[in-house]
Amino acid sequence: MAKERMVIKCMNNENGYALLGTLLILVLLIVIGMAASTNTSLELQIANNDRIHKETFYQADGGTQLAIRLVEESLGISGPFTALDVNGILIDPVSPNNTIQIVDDTLWDNADNDRDETDVFDDNAVGGGRDVAYFPNGYDPTNVSPHTNIIVDGVTSTAAGAGLQMLAGYEGIGKGTAGGGGQILYTIYSQHMGKTQSESVVKVKWRHVIRLELEGRY
Repeated sequence: MAKERMVIKCMNNENGYALLGTLLILVLLIVIGMAASTNTSLELQIANNDRIHKETFYQADGGTQLAIRLVEESLGISGPFTALDVNGILIDPVSPNNTIQIVDDTLWDNADNDRDETDVFDDNAVGGGRDVAYFPNGYDPTNVSPHTNIIVDGVTSTAAGAGLQMLAGYEGIGKGTAGGGGQILYTIYSQHMGKTQSESVVKVKWRHVIRLELEGRY
């Protein structure tokens, strides 16, 4: 009988229940906190990757604009670029810039070699690899730092005739209304290798009207 009373007394004893409840709530809060921390970390990684992706894309897109400028200036001089150092680094006489490497110093006469985006990946091969390299953080011969590779191919053709071409033909720029003027259609690939091995390739078409070249600075 005494034994049964002791068992009942122990079952009715609520001492320690508050501590156990507090521990359970604490464990639950820890689990919720860890889940929230993990979720925040994933969101930060996603945001950082998105930023790097956009930065890499815009750097590659900027490479096409650089290529257009260099092609137009290459058309505006009688020979190859001359303002280059021994490494082929372009020295701007107005504002010296040691971040552009010219691999092919006669960009204007690049014939269509059926090159595509796979050819722009080659950092070293002349003719089969890049024609221009841009280093935003300064020239790095090891190519470890972020850089942009550019290749340029052009096809010369006769533009379609139009009424406006009559004046162009009269001025010696075009061939008159029947044949139109001369043009070079360039295909430009720009590949940027960015941070954390990110990569983006942009392809553009650029039409150059013959006799409307920029003045060459290099």
